[in-house]
Amino acid sequence: MDYSLPLPKRTVQETDRILSAPGSPFEWEEKRIGTRTVRVYKNLPPSIRDYWLQAASPFADKEYIVYERERLTYADTHRRVLHLASLLHARGVRKGDRVAIAMRNTPEWIISWWACHMLGGIAVAVNAWLPSSAFLHCISITEATAVLVDSERQDLLGEEGVGRLRGQGTKAVFVVRTKEAKSGFERLDEALEGHKVQELPKIDINDEVRTTFFPSPPPCPPIFHTGSITVESSANTLPRTPQDPATIFFTSGTTSLPKGVLSTQRQYLSNRWNTAVGAARAFLRKGEDIPAPDPSLPQRSLLLTVPLFHVMGNQSFLALLTAVGGKIVLMHKFVPSLAASLVLSETILSIGGIPNIVSQILDELDGLNVWDRVKLEGLSYGGGPPSSRLPMESKKRLPNASAAQGYGLSEVNSVATGFAGDDYIMRPTSCGLPPPVVQLRIIDPSAPQPASAAPSLPTGSIGEVCIFGPNVAEGYWRDEESTRKAFDKEGWFRSGDLGYVDDEGFLYIADRAKDIIIRSGENISSVVVEDALFQHDAVKEVAVVAVPCEKHGEQVAAVIVLHPPSHPSRTSSSLPPPTESSLQSLVASRLPKHCIPAMILFPAEYDTQEGLPKNATGKVLKNEVKKVAGREWVRRGLGKMAGVAKAKAKL
Repeated sequence: MDYSLPLPKRTVQETDRILSAPGSPFEWEEKRIGTRTVRVYKNLPPSIRDYWLQAASPFADKEYIVYERERLTYADTHRRVLHLASLLHARGVRKGDRVAIAMRNTPEWIISWWACHMLGGIAVAVNAWLPSSAFLHCISITEATAVLVDSERQDLLGEEGVGRLRGQGTKAVFVVRTKEAKSGFERLDEALEGHKVQELPKIDINDEVRTTFFPSPPPCPPIFHTGSITVESSANTLPRTPQDPATIFFTSGTTSLPKGVLSTQRQYLSNRWNTAVGAARAFLRKGEDIPAPDPSLPQRSLLLTVPLFHVMGNQSFLALLTAVGGKIVLMHKFVPSLAASLVLSETILSIGGIPNIVSQILDELDGLNVWDRVKLEGLSYGGGPPSSRLPMESKKRLPNASAAQGYGLSEVNSVATGFAGDDYIMRPTSCGLPPPVVQLRIIDPSAPQPASAAPSLPTGSIGEVCIFGPNVAEGYWRDEESTRKAFDKEGWFRSGDLGYVDDEGFLYIADRAKDIIIRSGENISSVVVEDALFQHDAVKEVAVVAVPCEKHGEQVAAVIVLHPPSHPSRTSSSLPPPTESSLQSLVASRLPKHCIPAMILFPAEYDTQEGLPKNATGKVLKNEVKKVAGREWVRRGLGKMAGVAKAKAKL
């Protein structure tokens, strides 16, 4: 099959003019927000509450959440959202109060999210996989009025943790999916059963699909009415402006305690269009129009493999699918074989997540040899650098599906750049273009704040990636020092990532500044070396890290997990399994000599289904990998882990 691609029919500048034209769903206008002039999307509702209402009514009869044997329509979900909102209000949650959510991806997570926003509260998405001290830290610093957890997080928090929270003013701690609530906790199902809602808004069942991307909001019925809550008092709790605070997501906290990223209604909602712009550009670049909503097409459906407490899972998947009336299929735990089964049984149209997770699903489908039954139309990658082979391999398996790649952070509410289709295949090491409302600058990473005052580096020069737009967060919750270091007063955010922009505006991430390896003054990108190693079919996972060297300052080390012997990449090859020397030769054929790993390991401890150690969102924990590499480096007598001066060159 011929996979050659035609040249784009439109330039990037031409597509951006079309995207921003009057009447386009991506139309933007300039607004003065504080001291900043920002491009904002015109077609956004004023609040997350309105965002949910604009989906709950038109799509009421459509399936919304699928979880194991449970299936909820938008109407089912909305009734539960209203009931929980009423309960939270009765327990003291008001506009601006924090509501912490900490659980696996379950229907209750999504219901809790929308219920909080029905009251104008600030939804706090807590990493459910943190150790107990960091977990309690995240809830404690936000001074949550109400906390919702699952049974595992009930055990993690414990009676001592609950006591500390209540001492700070937490009024309710609910636990879901449990038969027993410990002291200080309440079973949510029992609390809801004892809190009768006397009046619920009627939801109009409307089969007609919206012909515009965001219609005027439907008439807002009374949110709830009980003996103690009046319609008038509840109305005062609702958000009124896009500048109201809305969400707190947390940084990964791999080197310190997680920081809470505070965002407004507009900053969160801007990702609705920032995520969608990549696919729209792909059509325009081919000379086509952006497709209008078509009621005859199947309902959009997504298998969610990313935690809802992560901006990718929440904003780029949950929020986007909700806006178009899509179906979201949840998993208690990611298991590749189960994921592949759900792709078939639920007629999934889209999957997305960390590149390794998506690859595992595709490998499972390969093993089942059922591509004639697979209906996938979209594959999305984010949260880490994918192999440059991935987009073309995806196209070979699914010729009619569109692959997409994005780059972003919690501090910019998920997407800073992205692209899909042919542009991605032609530039597999890029992470795309910024949306029309987002601006990028590449500056010297040693430049002091403010970032807005630092000169931009020339096209193609590697420096720190800085981001500006309506999606950039307010800052870190009650952490002025960290906020000053990362956000300047003009609204620019310093990402800490090193990258460059080409002459068309496509962004390429070289590495995290902390992951750059400096060998005899030469900056070596761990991402580039990892991609070279990924060119071997048998390599499943790889992490490249620095090890200390008395002669060169640092050396390159690679830790690798191979596909199992039964994997098609191994069974279809007559070559022996890769060795340290053969992979060093592979890198030598592609990269300069100083990039060749001085040591390549295949640790038995990682030769499992889980592979390399990862955080809750699937990112490889390089600090943990570095410890394993360091121990072997010392055992071989090649260097010392302590007392070695690191001659860090100026980046």
